[in-house]
Amino acid sequence: DQAVELVAQSMATDSPKLFNESSIELAGADMTRRAANDVYAKAGIKGTDVQVVELHDCFSANELITYDALGLCKPGEAHKLIDSNDVSYGGKYVVNPSGGLISKGHPLGATGLAQCSELVWQLRGWCGERQVPNCKYALQHNVGLGGAVVISLYKKADLGTSPKWVDPRKRVGYNPAVEAREVSEEEVESVRAKSASSEFMSRL
Repeated sequence: DQAVELVAQSMATDSPKLFNESSIELAGADMTRRAANDVYAKAGIKGTDVQVVELHDCFSANELITYDALGLCKPGEAHKLIDSNDVSYGGKYVVNPSGGLISKGHPLGATGLAQCSELVWQLRGWCGERQVPNCKYALQHNVGLGGAVVISLYKKADLGTSPKWVDPRKRVGYNPAVEAREVSEEEVESVRAKSASSEFMSRL
């Protein structure tokens, strides 16, 4: 009952618009738009159907550009989402409930994993005070160096009468969505492959 489904995913790269239109395209607007439209077509929904979004807000301007490119508003009206408080709690969407890239120091590579974790936790309802209510669809937007973007759409899986399983929060003894803990040597040892070399373990 905590399973999360990856409904659709799409990757796109820069187009010729990068060279002959506006500086907005330098921030990946066109490739984001194409990947997002592909995801929505595969999932049979629209951008306005999502409730929570983790997007690549490497700069404040990029966030506004991305609202438009993801189809969260009409073209050119991203600022209206801000003015109407529609990108935070109580509004139409909650964008970057995790705090976004800058709050994490913008760690390349780890950014996408952090976004994925946050959206899965949101769909499971684990997020405590930052929980997005009535969360059905969660959208991830991640940009990579070299002009590539990946858009992923998640939702809570409908498994019907699937067998029950142990809630990971009970298994590990805490809620990773609201608490960070160090990993002990004993925990590493408990999941280590029995054939792992001593040389490899000495590097940990």
